[in-house]
Order: sequence, then C-alpha cells, then structure tokens
Amino acid sequence: MGSLALYRAIKSGWINFWRNFWLSAAATLVMVITLSILTLTLITFNVTNVAVKNIQERVDISVYFKGKVAEPQILNIKSHLEAMPEVASINYISADKALSDFRAKHAGNALIEESLAQLPDNPLPATLQIKAKSLDQYPAIATELAKPDYQTYVQKVNFEDNRTVIERLSRVLNTVKKLGVGMAIIFSFIAVLVIFNTIRLTIYNRREEVEIMKLVGATNWYIRWPFIVESILYGIAASIITILMTIPILNYLLPRLNLYLGTMLNDQTSAFSLSHIFLLQLGIALLLGIISSTIAIRRYLRV
Repeated sequence: MGSLALYRAIKSGWINFWRNFWLSAAATLVMVITLSILTLTLITFNVTNVAVKNIQERVDISVYFKGKVAEPQILNIKSHLEAMPEVASINYISADKALSDFRAKHAGNALIEESLAQLPDNPLPATLQIKAKSLDQYPAIATELAKPDYQTYVQKVNFEDNRTVIERLSRVLNTVKKLGVGMAIIFSFIAVLVIFNTIRLTIYNRREEVEIMKLVGATNWYIRWPFIVESILYGIAASIITILMTIPILNYLLPRLNLYLGTMLNDQTSAFSLSHIFLLQLGIALLLGIISSTIAIRRYLRV
C-alpha cells in the first residue's frame, strides 16, 4: 500500500471512529472491561506469586538426626539428597551450632541458661534444612526421607507440620491461574464479538460507498484498511483509558502490599512496570481489534 493510500485509510478510519461515536464508545468500553480484567488478573497472579515465593523461602523440611549419628554419615545423606532434582538447597546445622544459636537467641534468659547448664549433654540434634525448588515438590522429598534407609539415622522429619500451609498455598496459586485464564478467555471473546458487530454495522451503513469503491476498481485491501484502522483506534483508546485507571490503583495498592509482604514488588517482577502493563494492554487490544475487524470485513464482503 502506497503512502497516499495509507493516509486515506487512516483518515477514513479516523472519521468513521468519530462518525459512529456511540458504536465506537460501546466497542471501546467492552475492550476497556476486557483489558481491566486481564490487568487485574495479572496483578493478582503476580502478587500471589510473590507472596508464595516469600513464604516458600521460609518454608522448608527440617530433618533431625539421632544423637549418635556421626557427622560424616549426615554429610553423606546431605550429598545424596542434593542430587535430587526437586531439591534447591540444603543447609547443614551441626548439634554444636544449633546449641550456640539457641544460646544466642535466648541470651539473658536466666531460666534457660540455668536449664542448659544442668544438662549433661547437648539436647539439640544435628539438622538438615531442605528447600525445594517449588512448593509442589516437597511431598517428593518427604517421600524419599520416609524410606527405610533413613530410619536408622533420622529421628524426625517435620514436613507434616508444614504440609497444610504448603498445600494451601499451591491451591491458591493454581486457582488464581485457572480463574484468570478463564475470565480472560470469556471477556476476550465478548470483546471480539462486540467489535465484530460494530464493524459489520459500520460496513452496512457504508455499503453504498463500498459498492462504488468496488465498481471503480478499488482492491479488497484498500476497502479493508479503513475498518482495520477503526478497530486499531478502539484498541488505542481502550489501552489509554485502562492504563489511566490502572495508575491510581497501583499507586494505592503497591505501598500497602509491600508493607504487608515485607518486600518490594517492583523489584521482584517487571509485571508492575507501567510501561510493561501498557504495552501488554495495547498489544492485546490491537490483536483483538484486528482479528475481529478482519473476520467481519471478510464475511461481509465475501472475499
């Protein structure tokens, strides 16, 4: 398409956008709703994901060893567990280190210091603190530790204490994913349907003009482009409106979420960057608009 033809297509699309103002407003409004839900889903998913990661950093499986187990044997078990694909890291805490940390934590507590002084031996066992790569991988590690090979050395595995928290967090994250994808699909379909019908009404209102253009030899793409430009304008308008609505919401929510989660959401995910959000919204809006307008034009013109 030449520059003159492109200019005419853009001009015609711009005029049609304002000429059919109420139809354009309806199509833009539905797209704003769609983009708002997609944005809310993105924010909710990322907040949940960051929260789960923060909690996951505090969740682990602690393996307490029997008092007579030698350190080389514990380190051998540690090496074996580190070879598992589910394991992210393992921290070994010797019995002496555990006692030292316990004393430091309760320094100044005369009752605890006196009780420890009366004990003949160190009451705290050597421990392995195991972190999985993801929450749903903890059961596999717990299953491995439940094997008879470890029972000779292991006194206790505290996975059952954290199982409820781990499973609940996994369910929350999966629910957010499924709900977000489902709502995005539904409202994307509604947006395509509304824009499709809006473009068809526009074509019907200009059917005589379209027939004249075909009679004088205008190509199908020359006829299509003004309507595609019109749908692109829906997407641009919807993206601008949605990002203007998103800015105050993020400005209100992020400081409170940072305070609640004890972290900086902006540092952990680029999804909260306004530029990233706007580009995502614009890309989705343009894609929905172009797809729906292309289908409408093709079906109406039978080309």
